[in-house]
Amino acid sequence: MAGLSPDYASQTKGPRIIGVFWAFFSVSLVMVSARLYIRARMLKNMGLDDYIIATAMVLLGSYTVVTTELVVLGYGKHTAMIMEEGGANLLEQVLLINYINFALGIMSFTTPKLAIAALLNRVLNPGAFHQVFLWVLTAAVFVTSSICIIVLFTMCDPPQALWKTQLLAEGATCRPQRVLVNYAIFTGAMSAFVDLYLSIYPIAVLMSLQMTLKKKLALCAVLGLGAIACAMAIVKCNQLPGLYDTADSTYATADLVIWTSIESNIIIMASCIPTLGPLYEMLRGKRSWSSHQRSYRSNGAKLNSSLGRPVKKRINHLFKDDDLMNTTIGATKQGSQESILNSEEARNKAHPMGSIHTTD
Repeated sequence: MAGLSPDYASQTKGPRIIGVFWAFFSVSLVMVSARLYIRARMLKNMGLDDYIIATAMVLLGSYTVVTTELVVLGYGKHTAMIMEEGGANLLEQVLLINYINFALGIMSFTTPKLAIAALLNRVLNPGAFHQVFLWVLTAAVFVTSSICIIVLFTMCDPPQALWKTQLLAEGATCRPQRVLVNYAIFTGAMSAFVDLYLSIYPIAVLMSLQMTLKKKLALCAVLGLGAIACAMAIVKCNQLPGLYDTADSTYATADLVIWTSIESNIIIMASCIPTLGPLYEMLRGKRSWSSHQRSYRSNGAKLNSSLGRPVKKRINHLFKDDDLMNTTIGATKQGSQESILNSEEARNKAHPMGSIHTTD
């Protein structure tokens, strides 16, 4: 370690990276597994959001495993130290895998937003315009983030100069690093905005519904957890200037990698919590652990003639997804939820029996 002080040579962020990655990933894995079990085995009602979140979990798992391998190779240490231990070949290997890993990290925090959009469309059943708007908003982040990957891998000509730094001395050229940093900050800011919107929108809808304040607050807390992901995205943006340090990138970008992992895991956790209501009921002894699915198809058929076509879609929707929302919080002792119609007069006019209840 000629020329390197013992204190400098011993500096590494590797253990911190491993600890944070696997601690958060373990929690996410448990929550996603519980979600898929509930949706596939108990309710037998897998939705688009479940498939997307499973895909996001595969991406996050890949990001976690590849990052672990990077740390084993030396990532988290100073670049000079990696050169001292393994030479130029080891450094090239670490840089190449790290750039590929950046792409995995970007996709791991972008893909879950699509799952949240699918979840909100299924649960809240917004109008056609807002359904499209949610998809456009999350798709815009997906596209913007994908462009960020393209910007990263086209920074140099040829692209190999990103990890084969000796090519710069042989005539390779690279764009100023501020191009990548500025675009990455723009992508991070857009991601934070979408996270915030996806957390505020369901709160605005829930506060207008006819239910107890306690239930409103509980559901708002559950569906508004995306605000935490927004905070993580803002913190991550503050780490992006570390990309300027190309001479010691294996050490300078370690915190950026950590916060990218935290953001990805938080988004996945936030998207899973609203779907775990049946598990909560089982733990409280209010639901059997056996796999089953409640069916309201016959009830829906009986209501069609009296409620009319405009109401039919809304009623069927609530029956389809009641396990996700209605049975999670606030069931009465008799097992019936509060009326889903707005007033006594409206209920009497809409149905001869006077009210409509979902019943466990």
